[in-house]
Amino acid sequence: MNLIHQALVFDSAAAFLAAAVPFVTEGVHRGDTVLAITSAANEELLREHIGGTAEHVTFLSAVDWFDSPGRTLDAHHRRIDALPGTTGILRVLSEPVWEGRDPLETSEWGRYESVLNVALADARAWLMCGYSSRSLPTAIVDDARRTHPALAVGAQSEASIAYADPASYYAEHNGPLLPRPGEGVERLADFADMAPVRQFVADHATRLGVPAERLADFALAVNEVATNAVRHGAGHGDARLWATDRRVICEITDPGRATDNFLGFLRADPGGGQGHGLWIARQICDLLEMRTGSGGTTVRLHIRRSS
Repeated sequence: MNLIHQALVFDSAAAFLAAAVPFVTEGVHRGDTVLAITSAANEELLREHIGGTAEHVTFLSAVDWFDSPGRTLDAHHRRIDALPGTTGILRVLSEPVWEGRDPLETSEWGRYESVLNVALADARAWLMCGYSSRSLPTAIVDDARRTHPALAVGAQSEASIAYADPASYYAEHNGPLLPRPGEGVERLADFADMAPVRQFVADHATRLGVPAERLADFALAVNEVATNAVRHGAGHGDARLWATDRRVICEITDPGRATDNFLGFLRADPGGGQGHGLWIARQICDLLEMRTGSGGTTVRLHIRRSS
């Protein structure tokens, strides 16, 4: 089978259960791998209504699962890769986490929901994503209808008339990179090899707020992106590093132009020699933004600051 990606828009516990219970119980009876990644309240409801079937469902924390778009996408791949046999599928009942997201995070998680339709297009997976119309902003619920090809209505499925082509949706979200850096920006101009880039990160990242335990990984992600800038740009690039109230940002720019769509969201061929750098960087970073055009390419790598 190919990917089934549904939005479950619900306004009550009854509406949630009408779709969630048959989705989960059918999966268990078929021998599928079933994950439930919902709010605590809806997990309790689901457990109550499926009884002993819950023993065959893997319940996970939504906050942990929806940690960063790149890592969540990779988590889907790893679960799909681990499927036993050739007939079972991965069924994921989830509620993406929107509370506490700032506008950039909200935009990038919307992009993630849309890109799933391309990244997992041929996967043995059925994803049912819950959206509470009572608690979520209307804009997020409306956007769910644009990022999911199908809507779950009870035990049935219907096409979403608002569904947007992922390439078009992706392009809509490629607006200007904001916020623009203010005071306190560190800059490494015109690098052509990686040693100065790694030293640049080591000199400034922790002081700006990168957690010490994540410094090595952050340096690796920056190194991967900077390497791409040198290899595929004009042989050199610039780096800037600064902090906002929530994140530390490293921006890499080069005069080259990238041509691939969904940059860094599509898992590279393990046997191929290219395309791994951005994928790795997306796994490490909490957010990664990329813009490319006739004026060159800019990549922003975000990592949450120490609390």
